[in-house]
Order: sequence, then C-alpha cells, then structure tokens
Amino acid sequence: MSHLSGLKILDLGSALAAPFSAMLLGELGASVIKVEKPGRGDLIRFTDDYVGKGESGYFLGINRGKEGITADIRTVVGQRIIRALVLDCDVLVENFRSHRMEEWGLSYEQLKEINPRLIYCSVSAFGNAKGMEEDGGNDIIGQAYSGLLDVTGEPDSGPSKTGTPVVDASAAMLSTIGILAALHKRASTGFGEHIQVSLLEAAYALMPNYVVSVLNGEPNYTRQGSGHPQLVPYQAFPTMDGSYIVVGAFHRASWRQLCTALNQENLMLNEKFKENWDRVKNRKELIAILEPIFLQRTREDWLDHFSKYEVMCAPVLSIKDSMQFFDERMDGLVIETEHSKLGKLREIRSPITFSSSPPVVTRAAPYLGEHTHSRLLKLGFTEQEIVDWKSQGLI
Repeated sequence: MSHLSGLKILDLGSALAAPFSAMLLGELGASVIKVEKPGRGDLIRFTDDYVGKGESGYFLGINRGKEGITADIRTVVGQRIIRALVLDCDVLVENFRSHRMEEWGLSYEQLKEINPRLIYCSVSAFGNAKGMEEDGGNDIIGQAYSGLLDVTGEPDSGPSKTGTPVVDASAAMLSTIGILAALHKRASTGFGEHIQVSLLEAAYALMPNYVVSVLNGEPNYTRQGSGHPQLVPYQAFPTMDGSYIVVGAFHRASWRQLCTALNQENLMLNEKFKENWDRVKNRKELIAILEPIFLQRTREDWLDHFSKYEVMCAPVLSIKDSMQFFDERMDGLVIETEHSKLGKLREIRSPITFSSSPPVVTRAAPYLGEHTHSRLLKLGFTEQEIVDWKSQGLI
C-alpha cells in the first residue's frame, strides 16, 4: 500500500510549480486528475519536441502518472465539471490569478461550501504583496524580484538565471509540504484549508543563509560564478584537460586536507587564509594561488589523488553524463514508463523512497484529453452531453 493511497488530487495548474506538486503527491500514491484547456492544453505542452511526435519533454517530466482530461473552466460547462470533481477530491492545486477563480465560482471559499474537507493550494507570483496580488509571474520573475538572479553569474558579467527553474521547483516542494501538513491536520479536525505559496517566498526559501545576513548586517553579496559568498574555497576549478572539478573545503578539517593534498601546507599557516572568514575576505588572493595548481593535472588525476586525502570534491558533469554515471551505480534509478502515443519512455524514478513501499511509477504523462471521456462518464455525465460538449470545444 502506498503512503497516499486513496487520496484524490485535482490538478488545475499549468507550467511547473502546481503540476509538479501534484505529480509528487501522485508518486506517493495519490490519484491525480489533470484538467487542461481544450485544444491548447497546458502552457508547456508544446514548448519543445525533444522527445518527438509533438510531445514536449518539459510537459512529460512534470505530469507523469496523471489522468488527463480537458474542460474549459471559463465556461458554465467547465465549471460544472470542476465542481463535480471537487465533490470527490481531497486536494486541489492551482496557479490562476485569484480574481479569475472567484469569477469562475472556483475559489476556495466557494468550493469549500460543497466540500468542507477540501485542501486547496494556490501558487501565485507575489502572494499578498500590496498592489501585486494579481500580478502574474514565472520562475525568472521570481529569481529577479527576490535577488537570486543578482547573486548568480560570473563576477564580471551580468546576472544569470540558474540553469534550472529552481524557484518553480521550490514552490512545488513547499506546496507539497503544506498539503501534507494540511492532510495531517484534517485527520483530526475533519476540515480542509487554503494553502498559499508564492514564487517570491519560494525564492527566499532558497537563500536562508543569505537573507538573515542581509536583514541584520551589510554583506556585499556579489556574483561569484561557481563560488560562494560565505564559503572559500567552495567552487569549480579548471583542470589541465579543460574539464572542471569542484572542491568544498571551507571548514578547518577540509581546508587542512586540501592543503595537504596540494602540498601547500604553508597556506594553513598564513593568517590571511587561516579561517573561513579570513579566506572570504582574501578570496581573490587565495583563488589566484589555487587556480594555477589545479591546471597542473587532469580532472581524473585530481579525483584519484584527492580520494587518498578525503578531500571533498566532484567532477562537473553534464546532465547526460551524470545520469549515465549514476545509472551504472544505482539500481533502479532509470525506470521505464508507458506513454499512449510514444510507447516506452525512460525516466528517472521518484526522488523519495521508503523502506516499506517504494513509489511505483509506470504511466507516463497523458496526451491532451486522453481520459476525458471515461472520467466524465464516471462523474455521471451522459454520452450525449460528452459528444455535444466536445463538438462545441468545451471539453
């Protein structure tokens, strides 16, 4: 038995944050119904064709294991379908602007009247920030407004977006945590509640070690490339063969291990580099000493050498190389799912495992409207209604 078996999730989200949260809940055992706009579908359905046959890799990676239906929730028919689904659902996730959901009769206050046990999770750009409550946003907007973009990039370049949509992913994780907490509380009270997560605060949540310093001091946080404004050395170094290796040797023991491995014990005795805070203040001078040393060997030579001294280090791998590297070392990391159009897909297993019942993922993301007909029949709508609504573009 899976941990969330029996729970039903209604996914009204688009793009990444809300749908990713719903997918995580699905991989823990809940059943998930994803509702999309007829004809167009989710915003990310057609962003790319890396996988082929018009199926976006972006969409496939965030919506596996779900049942997919189409319904235009801007219409009376679509709203009727949503309310019918809500009657039997435990959780609803969405990322529309709040006034839209109220206009459509689908806000938390309106839906809890028909299902008081409903847990309703809303993801917005800026939460209750005055004057911005209805503003839209996405991952890069969250990165820019929060300051995350400003501290990412090379020292002498402009700001850089992180390589992955970390703010969206953070919002998804926080939403999932909030939903699980609300489910636990509901077990005692019998009532659901409204959870709100903003991209702005999800971005702040990625910088807990920075924000306290900023709020209580005057740090001059600037872009450090692969480096860290609070820890030194903690970055990537180029090696003789043009590849990179990272080291994280900021505390006393790891700093001693690195200096010994580099045959640079004199650096340990230098007052400028004695403690991490000293090295932070004298970062440029220290890195100028270390960089030429790392260029004296290849990456693989360094990895082999450092392993003898227990230096905390790693190669900088591409995503493809990383997955190949760990697929050979981790049983079950790469799994196979079945897509109704594409056939078998290779994917990465759920990131959460349990000793009792590991998450089982077998079904890939649905194609647009794949389960509309069967789901509406289960809800009690007639065959004729379904045919008529489809012909009118309502589902």
